Amino acid sequence: MTNQSTTINNSTPQSGFPANFLKIFAALTMLIDHAAITLVYAKMAKFPEYLSLLFSQDTTAEQIQAIPADYLNLYSAYTVMRLVGRIAFPLFAFLLYEGFMHTSNYKRYLLRVGICALVAELPFNLIVTNAAPIYGWEADGASFFFPQYQNTVFTLFIGLLMLYGMKRFETTEILPKAVIKQMFGHLLCVITACILSVFCKTDYSYIGILFIAVLYYFRNSKKMQIIFGCVIFLSTGMNIASLLAFVPIAMYNGKIILSQKFKYFFYIFYPAHLLILYLISMIL
Repeated sequence: MTNQSTTINNSTPQSGFPANFLKIFAALTMLIDHAAITLVYAKMAKFPEYLSLLFSQDTTAEQIQAIPADYLNLYSAYTVMRLVGRIAFPLFAFLLYEGFMHTSNYKRYLLRVGICALVAELPFNLIVTNAAPIYGWEADGASFFFPQYQNTVFTLFIGLLMLYGMKRFETTEILPKAVIKQMFGHLLCVITACILSVFCKTDYSYIGILFIAVLYYFRNSKKMQIIFGCVIFLSTGMNIASLLAFVPIAMYNGKIILSQKFKYFFYIFYPAHLLILYLISMIL
């Protein structure tokens, strides 16, 4: 009989959260975020005259006061759910970095993330095009194709490519020439990944890439990862709610439990929950 799970980092203290907890927590916050964009939005969209006012920068205080209280409560629920959703990406980026540091097969890891990004793109497009007014985009209803915006997993995929490139430039030599080569190699990988994410118009764009780079660069100090991670999100104008993700990251105990039943959880959950939420929103 073979073991169905393997524990890595047994020497790490048991206090704190293991990687599996972070993964479930990240998935839950992401689910709440996407439920706001689909289910709550479906109810808000029944009154387009109010919807346009709430998402317009030119709306006056008098116009807001004229909106019914029930609709404003719905919008408040939407806002809170979106704020909760800001926690998800930093956690998934951190888990991606952890997975990279522990994987025994970089190419297989890249393949899994790449396939997930491609599969999820169609339901992701349905969601964002159906809720186009939220983002200020022009879209004629839900569509399978929307090149203006790519899902979050594409950002993670580009970040994973960057990590692979950075690792290839790693050296144990202490000669100035070798150190300078490593520094320029790392910088080249980060700049290339940032440009690629902007060009491909991925979710979180270069901000997500910079955060993943910070995690790798300060891999020997969780404190520095958190400090510079906060700097990245604050200095780039991201919602301050994203910083809440650093609480479970700080409490991460370094323990990774590899289970055959849980290994592909995110790869299935991400595209599946997008499609299910979209289908439910269509019948509300």
